[in-house]
Amino acid sequence: MAINVDTVYKTVLLILNQQQRGYITPSEFNKLGSQVQLNMFENYASDLNQQYRVPQNDTEYANRVKNIEEKIDIFKKIGTANYNTAGSFFTHPYASAAPVFIENMPNNGTVTYVTSFSGSIFDTQWKVTAGGTEVYDYTFTQSSTNTTFVFTTAPVGALVFQLFDIDLYRLGTVIYNDSNEVQEINRNEWYQIKKAPLVAPTTSQPVYLYEDQKIYVYPATITSAIQVSYIKKPADPIWGSVAGALGQFVYNEQTSTQFELHPSEQTELILKILMYAGVIIEDPSLVQIAVEKVQGDDMNEKS
Repeated sequence: MAINVDTVYKTVLLILNQQQRGYITPSEFNKLGSQVQLNMFENYASDLNQQYRVPQNDTEYANRVKNIEEKIDIFKKIGTANYNTAGSFFTHPYASAAPVFIENMPNNGTVTYVTSFSGSIFDTQWKVTAGGTEVYDYTFTQSSTNTTFVFTTAPVGALVFQLFDIDLYRLGTVIYNDSNEVQEINRNEWYQIKKAPLVAPTTSQPVYLYEDQKIYVYPATITSAIQVSYIKKPADPIWGSVAGALGQFVYNEQTSTQFELHPSEQTELILKILMYAGVIIEDPSLVQIAVEKVQGDDMNEKS
């Protein structure tokens, strides 16, 4: 169902070459592709809301609402929430993709461990295991050269530090024990419930509060068996390469990440990348051509 990143990049280069408009490097393409894919993905919700307000064609393959829902379905996921014993809350599932950082470390018998990670932690979450069991009772500080973890009590067993990108875009339904839907409440309702024990939630009718990417479930006796459905963010596309005999970029599928948009989006994806490419190579005419084509396609689809 994915759009092949190599096909898109080579098509963009072909069009640029045919029009004698210049060249974009793999690094530039990866950045443009990530931004364009995210913009198209974020437009799905507004496009769907717009289509809900207009009459639909009952034909199976021409129903615009169904077509947009199919594009969103690619990003729907369900996973097990992770309970943080130190904070008494659940975190949403770890990203399905591999961790962006992993470091194994022998146990030194102390509470302080220094990892080599020094990159950005924006939109990420740590997973730390000791002896194969996930642990939560730690704080961490980051410097320009490393990240230091300090545990409340000395962990037992060898440690593994993993950093995952947070790929959750929108939280959906929260389920307890595979059958009980957990009702969402706001902060004010949360306070009212805690002050009124006679109407407190039960394990058969639990509630949750979602704040700062944390899921607080009540009653507090629920510390496991929470699953969540959610819409994930698309992974950044990567056109991976190796150096050819002449020093040229040669496509490497093993280090590449495909576009996650619906295959029907391939043409618009290419056009929008060309639009951004026109900015990079400072060609206003290329930008104008791509803009007019994209706008025309959008009007035809929504009319």
